[in-house]
Amino acid sequence: MIGAGVIGVAIARELKRRYGGRVLVIEKEDVAGWHASGRNSGVLHTGVYYTAGSLKARLCVEGNRRMRDYCRANRIPMVDKGKVIVTRHEGELPALHELYKRSQANGVRVSLIDQQALREVEPCATTVDRALFVQDTAVVNPQKVMETMVAEAAREGVEFRHGCAWRGAGDDGLVDTSQGRIAYGHLVNCAGLFADRVAHAYGVGTQYRILPFRGQFYLLRPQSRVRVNGNIYPVPDLRNPFLGVHFTRRPEGEVTVGPSALPLLGREQYRGLQGANVSDGSAMVRYLVRLFGRNLDHFRSLAWKELAKMSRRGFYREAKGLADGLELRDLLPGKEPGIRAQLVNTRTAELLNDFVMEHGPKSTHVLNAVSPAFTSSLPFAEYVVNAMKLDR
Repeated sequence: MIGAGVIGVAIARELKRRYGGRVLVIEKEDVAGWHASGRNSGVLHTGVYYTAGSLKARLCVEGNRRMRDYCRANRIPMVDKGKVIVTRHEGELPALHELYKRSQANGVRVSLIDQQALREVEPCATTVDRALFVQDTAVVNPQKVMETMVAEAAREGVEFRHGCAWRGAGDDGLVDTSQGRIAYGHLVNCAGLFADRVAHAYGVGTQYRILPFRGQFYLLRPQSRVRVNGNIYPVPDLRNPFLGVHFTRRPEGEVTVGPSALPLLGREQYRGLQGANVSDGSAMVRYLVRLFGRNLDHFRSLAWKELAKMSRRGFYREAKGLADGLELRDLLPGKEPGIRAQLVNTRTAELLNDFVMEHGPKSTHVLNAVSPAFTSSLPFAEYVVNAMKLDR
């Protein structure tokens, strides 16, 4: 197993429970969940956004229920106040009603509410005519979830080797790592930001490439007039994979505002130009030009919005339409950003929204495990193990 993010740990645990034997997880960092799994918003999504009956919808609805139960059973703190999705102008009302239809079809507990009912749930939230109240949306600390899952997997016999980076495919049945060669019977690639590179080394998923996008959050000033009980989200553009700036109350009591989706020149470019490199940078520029030129799913409007959010004032303009009383000074520097591993089809220059998994000789490759992968991790792990071709 390559990668000790939430998906890698969940799959490793499922393999151990189902088949026994030796399950080894190699992780290049010193701790599990150092990247996206430990840096995400911690929001447990419910399946509001996804097409009825789709894989994402089914896994998200089931994953929400199971992750909430998991956190309760392990006494992991959780903000369980739901989410409201608000409209900023009348043109968003049809999309709001579409979300309501999808929610009902997916079995999500959701209700259309008016402005008076909205004030009872989120007193500072604003909307035009109607809003959606999504009851089962919750928020957890993803790092605490990771710590608990890793400890549980280790108790059950899963082995973890930290500081062990994948270096190459090696000979048949062997993988080259920074700690020497390791033999395997079946390799599972959950390498996140580097999953495409690993897959390509095994001749798998060569039409795909991962593009990194940094999600930067601000913190809401404690003295702000804006009060948030749970989550305040905008109606998203359902044609693209990003949900827009939103307010989220964390279990620690702070409120985050974000994220951005800034295209990067390096897969681990967390600050400034540190981590940028020619290979990733040239790939990002090349595909951004193609995406911008073809304008699939109105990519240009998405790009302009994200560029505007590079400044605090631009970020503020996106957020102020969601809640009364927000001031520019309310946005304080946030904590460490996370980087989204967004898969693109290099043949069509299309950003992929759904989970993508492919198989190779004695290997399984999780190429696209974007949101709601954290929410869906427990049933997603079962789905992957069910599909694994262990006889190859």
